[in-house]
Amino acid sequence: MRLLLIWIVVALSYTCIGVPLRPSRIVNGIDALEGEVTWQISLQNKYGETSRSHFCGGALINSRWVVTAAHCVNKPYIKAKDMVIVYDTTDMKSTDAPTLELEQIFVANYNKVTKEDDLALIKLKKPMDNSTGTAIYGRLKKIGKASLPWKGYQANGTCVVSGWGYNRFNGGTLPTNLKVANVTIVSGVHCQTQLQKSSVKLYDGMLCAGGGETDACQGDSGGPLVCSTSTGENILAGVVSWGIGCATPNVPGIYTDVQHYLDWIHKTMQDN
Repeated sequence: MRLLLIWIVVALSYTCIGVPLRPSRIVNGIDALEGEVTWQISLQNKYGETSRSHFCGGALINSRWVVTAAHCVNKPYIKAKDMVIVYDTTDMKSTDAPTLELEQIFVANYNKVTKEDDLALIKLKKPMDNSTGTAIYGRLKKIGKASLPWKGYQANGTCVVSGWGYNRFNGGTLPTNLKVANVTIVSGVHCQTQLQKSSVKLYDGMLCAGGGETDACQGDSGGPLVCSTSTGENILAGVVSWGIGCATPNVPGIYTDVQHYLDWIHKTMQDN
């Protein structure tokens, strides 16, 4: 009976609106300050001329490219022409927030069953001007980007995950303001030990963080896990991917390990 209950809980976690285990939003975070998480974007569907709806997060890595999760965009009905990114704001519903249209979406070799290679790149139709920080669509303001890690980079210590979304698993409320939360990087060995309790396997290219009271949860998928270096550089260490519930005690959240995919990222941007 106990095994049956565990199986049911895990199965239900996997089936939340058709995305892996946790389609992810911030639990027990705090409001982000203006200018604090400038790389965060909201990926939104367009409905008609004026209506939009947030469904995933992402991170600006340069003037033309956004990193997000494959499971956010790897669906037949997801089309670049039907979406925008909203950026330079803590309020994803703000009518004053600048938007950028999408040109093309590139998805890594994502496996829906194992959740491996949960990474995607979005190319914007028009770039932001790196030299002046001027957005092509009008807004004279410098927008910070998250830096890609270097080959062999290993995240450690406390990092920051951000996003808009429910404040508890399968419920709660949607915050108006962007939320941020500190999470601690967890070793792969310890993470796998915790996941084995639910018969879930950790694969190469996955990074673990959290396991305490703060976590990503439903709707933050694709959002950034950023770690700061000793010199203050903000490194995009991970992308919110999946998890078992949200802020489940002693169970870390799972992120796509960005450094593992550097060759694919650089080749995709170079070829396109």
